[in-house]
Amino acid sequence: MPKLTLVFAALLILLGIGGFVWSGSQTALLPAYPGVVLAVLGGLALIFENGRRHLMHVAAVVALLGALAPAATLGIRAAEMSALALTVNIGMLVLCAGLLVFMVRSFIAARRAA
Repeated sequence: MPKLTLVFAALLILLGIGGFVWSGSQTALLPAYPGVVLAVLGGLALIFENGRRHLMHVAAVVALLGALAPAATLGIRAAEMSALALTVNIGMLVLCAGLLVFMVRSFIAARRAA
């Protein structure tokens, strides 16, 4: 699961940097912030095997918050957004929610195996 977290973190960082380069707006960098946090947590989980479970649970919380933030923004003002802002928000929502789904499935499988 840490390696998959690193992949999703890299995708979030690329989404944020791409949005920033395209628009020049600093708010387009928002997906990069949870991406950096997820990258740190995934890297630490690879290093510290004993704390992997706790680090992945924290990463799941970050993914949940990373999915809730754009979902709330889209719910409030999707009609007022530019095409780029809409794309970045939907991308962040899909990536964070997708990672969260993979994590929950992994947690359930680990629990059943124990």
